[in-house]
Amino acid sequence: MVETQAFGTVRGQAVTAYTLTNAHGVRLTCLDYGATWLKLEVPIASGWQNLLLTSPDISGYADLGSYHGKTIGRVAGRIGAGKYAQALPANEGTTTLHGGPHGFSTLMWQAQAQADRLVFTRHITSAEDGFPGNIDVKVTYTLTPSDDVLIDFEAATDQPTLFNPTNHAYWNLNPGDDTIQNHQLTINSSQHFEVQANKVPTGELLANAHSGFDFARPTNLADALAIMQTTVEKGYDDIFLLTPHTPDMPIAKLTQGPRSVTMYSSRNALVVFTANAFGDELNFGAKTSRPYIGIAMEAQTASSAVSDPRYGDISLVPEQPRHEQIKYHFDY
Repeated sequence: MVETQAFGTVRGQAVTAYTLTNAHGVRLTCLDYGATWLKLEVPIASGWQNLLLTSPDISGYADLGSYHGKTIGRVAGRIGAGKYAQALPANEGTTTLHGGPHGFSTLMWQAQAQADRLVFTRHITSAEDGFPGNIDVKVTYTLTPSDDVLIDFEAATDQPTLFNPTNHAYWNLNPGDDTIQNHQLTINSSQHFEVQANKVPTGELLANAHSGFDFARPTNLADALAIMQTTVEKGYDDIFLLTPHTPDMPIAKLTQGPRSVTMYSSRNALVVFTANAFGDELNFGAKTSRPYIGIAMEAQTASSAVSDPRYGDISLVPEQPRHEQIKYHFDY
């Protein structure tokens, strides 16, 4: 079943919300602006509980610097100046963050709703987003009968370019207005990337063991964040290198009480961000915006791959389309 609802306007363009519901009553809602994952609602005794941080109206998404729930690309994460052969548009000092000032998250997409999936497509020119090459992109959200959400990212290009997309959903599994500090997190990782002051990775790896980065076993986020209070950010905005794994092996699991989300991806990195400096200028409806109100877990290829082939390949070349998938399974 597919339902549609008007969701305001962005820069003169009407935005539509599309909702899918499976046989268990799980509901997935997306916007055509930013190909945004708006809600993931699971059935509870009193109705539904949304597991994502969601702004109640389009004003929360219209700012070009807002990322919650949005599709991120062409390249997720940060690319430092000079890391790529061609100069890329910067939007964080000299750094290109999340596809730059005109990335996927800032665009209107063409939507097609089907019984179990929402398909968003976009032709993006080099003149539009500042990356080399014109690309055709498709982002498909599928809600399965077994309470999985699959996000498939596909792209083809007419010139060599980059493609390393992700989704920037923020999770909070609490039924009430509590932070993620009462959640447990597990990550299939033993190393994380050293970063410079501008958060661009140096290319060197650091061990997770015996530090606040060790999530090899289920770890209380309150305890982990307490360790991180000695850092500048007092939380996480970090890139974990995933242990070699097959696509059917979980890369991360977030749990609070009976609710959990388990992530799967064939790629080699997970960026974790714990909303360290969120203030009350943001509006998440029933969840009060403040530090640690949500956690973003962004599966991707390590951003160091842009200049270091040891960490993967994020190139997209003519006649060789690319496809990446992130899978989420929900228990509630």
